[in-house]
Amino acid sequence: MFPKGKGSAVPSDGQAREKLALYVYEYLLHIGAQKSAQTFLSECILGPVLCCTRKKRDV
Repeated sequence: MFPKGKGSAVPSDGQAREKLALYVYEYLLHIGAQKSAQTFLSECILGPVLCCTRKKRDV
C-alpha cells in the first residue's frame, strides 16, 4: 500500500484520523448540511478535550 523506499513515511493514526475528519466535514458542507458540519466539527474538536478532562477529574 505504501512505497517501500527509504524516506517513505507511513501516516500515523492521528494523521489518518485528522484526514478522515476533514473529509467528513467537507462532505457535509458539499451536500448542504452546514449545521451538521458545524456540529461534527465542534464535537470532533471538543470531544477529545472533554473526554480527557473527565478522566482527569475522576482520578
